[in-house]
Amino acid sequence: METEAKDAKVDLEKRLKELGHLLEDSRNKVKVLEAYSKSQKESWNKKELIFQSLAEFQFGALQELRLSSECIKREILKAQKSYSEEFNCLGLKFKKLSVESENYHLVIAENRKLFNELQDLKGNIRVYCRVRPLLSGQAEKRTTIEHIGENGELVVGNPSKQGKDGNRLFRFNKVYGPNATQGEVFSDTQPLIRCVLDGYNVCIFAYGQTGSGKTYTMTGPNGATEEEWGVNYRALNDLFNISQNRSSSFMYEVGVQIIQYSQTFVSLDLHTLGIKTVSQENGLAVPDASMYPVRSTSDVIELMNIGLNNRAVSATALNERSSRSHSVVSIHVRGKDLHTGTTSQGNLHLVDLAGSERVDRSEVTGDRLREAQHINKSLSALGDVIFALAQKSSHVPYRNSKLTQLLQTSLGGQAKTLMFVQLNPDVSSYSETVSTLKFAERVSGVELGAARSSKEGNIKELMEQVASLKDTISKKDGEIEQLQLLKDLKMHILSVDDFKQQSRFLKRSKYSGGDINQDAEISEYGDGDREDRLSDFSDGCVSLGTEPDILTDEGTKPLEKSEKNKVLSRSIRKLGETTSSVSRSLPRTPSIRKTAATNSISVKPPRRWQ
Repeated sequence: METEAKDAKVDLEKRLKELGHLLEDSRNKVKVLEAYSKSQKESWNKKELIFQSLAEFQFGALQELRLSSECIKREILKAQKSYSEEFNCLGLKFKKLSVESENYHLVIAENRKLFNELQDLKGNIRVYCRVRPLLSGQAEKRTTIEHIGENGELVVGNPSKQGKDGNRLFRFNKVYGPNATQGEVFSDTQPLIRCVLDGYNVCIFAYGQTGSGKTYTMTGPNGATEEEWGVNYRALNDLFNISQNRSSSFMYEVGVQIIQYSQTFVSLDLHTLGIKTVSQENGLAVPDASMYPVRSTSDVIELMNIGLNNRAVSATALNERSSRSHSVVSIHVRGKDLHTGTTSQGNLHLVDLAGSERVDRSEVTGDRLREAQHINKSLSALGDVIFALAQKSSHVPYRNSKLTQLLQTSLGGQAKTLMFVQLNPDVSSYSETVSTLKFAERVSGVELGAARSSKEGNIKELMEQVASLKDTISKKDGEIEQLQLLKDLKMHILSVDDFKQQSRFLKRSKYSGGDINQDAEISEYGDGDREDRLSDFSDGCVSLGTEPDILTDEGTKPLEKSEKNKVLSRSIRKLGETTSSVSRSLPRTPSIRKTAATNSISVKPPRRWQ
């Protein structure tokens, strides 16, 4: 028992020691925890102070922010009010500006209308310029076109000069950019073309260097769709549509001529159509150029396609399909008013000129070279005609070329004329572009006189003919009266003169026995003595009024003699007033000396009343 108690006691002491160690460790841990908690408390206190100060700072900042936001709000309200007032003011100004813009466009349209009317009165040639787009292989090249304005301004830049010094300004009626469509181009020419139905003569021709797009504008590309139609197709189609719309009031007959000219005129072979050709007045004065009546748009398309296929075309270094001839499509429209019966005759000439080209650039030889020379020669003649018209020269050299003879009625007559100027924007074509623009500028200054319809022209011509016939009748009446006076005077003069002449002639023949021709030579008087003879006649007649008439019956009363003398004196005075005019109007004839040499016998009375 005691051992167990001792063992138990030892175990208890051992356990007490362990518990003491554990207690000591716990106390140490408590101390550590107390120190840690104390440090944590201090840290939290510091953080609390920091957070408190931060909260106070943020609260102050919030207060400032609130004040600032209120200020900003007040400023925003003030700015909003100011902006609202400014917006209202701008709205009024914008409305006013839109009204002024509309008025400006109206004024521009009115100015354009007045300008066109002025051109109609002056007969100026309208000039429309069209710039061809760069081709696929030329997309990366530079262009000479610097600016295209809305009111017909065109600025061309010289590639050899930099800056504004190399720019040159041209002004035309209209300038179309590279993106202009065929419809846009035709819409501006449509009013001019429609004048043909009213009896006016209209000429539209395309001018420019080879490859500038003349045929594209006038005809369109090969196999063109309706949207790609050129002026030729659209013009004829439009004329047919209008004539159909007016069919209840007017009846129209349309005829077409198509020719080409390089060295000579050639009527394109159109007999494959099966359309009967007719010989119609007012057509082109070209040998073998037949008039083809057309009655529908399909006839026109087929006719134009055949003419286009037969046109001379060949490749050059500048253009794969270069037109080697001038093409002229002439449309003749004859209209009749079904109500009044009046007729009108209008002509539309659509001319696609062959391209002007420099032989060294086109690299043509042989037949193509001769064609180019003839083309340039005819275009040069056209330039001479335009220059003469611009200078208002008394002589215009239309006869220098058959082309200018063909265009004479359009350039020299009272027609409405429009020229399309085609430009190649490529830098390598700068010199040709400037040359073309100079020519177009000269053309725009040509005044042809106010165009008139055929109805107005016929009435005016008839009035002029009536006035001319009236003048002729009055002149003839005056001449008849003068001749009657001369006849009356001769009757009175010869009654005395014959008696005296016979006695004098018998006396001379008795004593001299001279030759009759000698006597005629002595008694000669020429044309220079006509006025003297007339004055001698008048002097002689005056003296006859006071001398007794040998052939007068002695039983005649003095009163009757005096009445006859008065009538004769009045006739003589009237004759004296007309003597100078008669002598000027009569042609001078050779004298008796000259006629005596040709005639075997020439007897003239000797000069009387010296």
